[in-house]
Amino acid sequence: MTLFKNILSTILITGIFALHPSLNKGETPITYLQYFVYGNSLDISTSNTIDKNLLEIRWMCKTQNIACKDLVIFKNGKIINAIPSEKGNQKLVVYYNHRKVGEIPQNKTIKAQAHQYRIELLSKNNSLFFKGEIIGPSPYKGRPTTILSVASL
Repeated sequence: MTLFKNILSTILITGIFALHPSLNKGETPITYLQYFVYGNSLDISTSNTIDKNLLEIRWMCKTQNIACKDLVIFKNGKIINAIPSEKGNQKLVVYYNHRKVGEIPQNKTIKAQAHQYRIELLSKNNSLFFKGEIIGPSPYKGRPTTILSVASL
């Protein structure tokens, strides 16, 4: 019985270490395991004055190997599609009240890698602030962007 417990404990501890985000590099079995466990995630942070029903996020790609079409990821306050895992140049474009407020570009070199996409949209003193970031093997950290008048949106 103790042998069984030791084997089970070893598998559990090895699994925890194998899923650590720092090992999400290259094209290895661990990378694929992490992708299937975590997948791509989207975190959207807004201030109370932002109406999420007016927020839309689209995924766009520029890959020549596949038939690539734009995909709506977030609309009417809900995530309606998962962010695809495609190799190549792609971007998330953020719209507020049908006007583009920012984008997050990415050049993904390997198809099945887990990434965390973070979008922050804040409103203060009639100005809109956008910040986008990608955490993972193909990261991106953009500078915060200010759109002067929320009323014009």
